[in-house]
Amino acid sequence: MAPVQASAENTPAKQALMLASNQTHHGVGTVTAIDNKAKKIELKHGPIKSIGWMGMKMYFAVDDAELLDEVEVGDKVDFDFIETRDKRYVITDIEAQ
Repeated sequence: MAPVQASAENTPAKQALMLASNQTHHGVGTVTAIDNKAKKIELKHGPIKSIGWMGMKMYFAVDDAELLDEVEVGDKVDFDFIETRDKRYVITDIEAQ
């Protein structure tokens, strides 16, 4: 069976989120916690210039819970996220390095 790529490019949830956002941001970090039930992931990430952030540890929501199945605590990851109209930061793609 072929591995599933951790991407939610064509899901209705991502399409709806993208309508609420005008920019996708990219970050690199380490997974510090995963909350499957709440569809959240905590990352310790480096600076993200496109949104003006310094490095920090924070929780992000995910638009597709299956994205959480592709990473584990301790993994170094590349991730893309958007800021929704209601000021939530939602990961739309994540991949272990």
